[in-house]
Amino acid sequence: MGGVKWLDSVYKYGGYFGNSMFFMLSGLLTAYHYKNKIIQQESTFCAFMEKRIRKIYPSYFLTNLFAVLLLILSGTKPAAKKLIVTFLMVANGWFDGREMPYNFPTWFLCVLILLYILYYAAAKASSRFPRLYFPMCAFLLLWGMLLVTKDWDLPFNYRTCGEGYMNFFLGVLLAEVIMSSPVKKEILAAANLLIFSAIMISVYLFGLETIPVNLNWIVSCLCANMIFIAVYGRFPVKALTFPPLQAIGKCSFSIYLWHIPVVRTYLMIEKKFLPFYMDSRWNFILYFLVLIAVSAMSYRYFERKSGFRKK
Repeated sequence: MGGVKWLDSVYKYGGYFGNSMFFMLSGLLTAYHYKNKIIQQESTFCAFMEKRIRKIYPSYFLTNLFAVLLLILSGTKPAAKKLIVTFLMVANGWFDGREMPYNFPTWFLCVLILLYILYYAAAKASSRFPRLYFPMCAFLLLWGMLLVTKDWDLPFNYRTCGEGYMNFFLGVLLAEVIMSSPVKKEILAAANLLIFSAIMISVYLFGLETIPVNLNWIVSCLCANMIFIAVYGRFPVKALTFPPLQAIGKCSFSIYLWHIPVVRTYLMIEKKFLPFYMDSRWNFILYFLVLIAVSAMSYRYFERKSGFRKK
């Protein structure tokens, strides 16, 4: 992979953190903004799902179409079944847990649509039975924790579904804590910083894969700690107001969707037109700049216009 090869380790563990954080933030923000609207019957199922799909699908479609075009240019004919399930957003987590979309990181969005349906059902049921909300969300969290340790070939119960259930509904429960916790913010920030530090020290001393706990569980715990620290810590709150960080944050969804298509394009160009390889550091800088530029354009012309960042 030329100068990009050293990024393999980043993708190996970065994927765990990226998926967990996106699922968790999706659950947190959905519960924070829509729990009361659904319970009070201010949002119908069709309106809720239509808004979610309109936010997600344009960027999903574009990046997968780009991935298909790259495949054709490489001389490979796309499979009809995979094309259908990809563009219907049921490529993973629904009826076939091993069929990934052509832009494979977007499997996250296929599972996310399923999670939105489950969350709406849980919130809607609690409009008649208020005490069911927490137990249902906690059950789906625990069920997800089980699924990530298994390799079941069952519709809606694949390992990727487990990643979604566990992190999305952990995010839902985090929203409950943020909205109603009687504990002081400083105490919550300090407690999560302590847990985060203890885990990171253990990882540094013994290695991430040697800790006798499922890797997905560890990553989810770290992501939850990071969210609490960001919400309650004084320095992170100030740091997150830094304009360049906010600009990157706005494009973060597009960066997530475009990073693999950009890598594939980069490698194709490098292979055909650049027989020499630059220093890996310059290679990475060039890749990162191209990724930011493409993601910024995607955000401006597709994501922002589709209302992804609007409440």
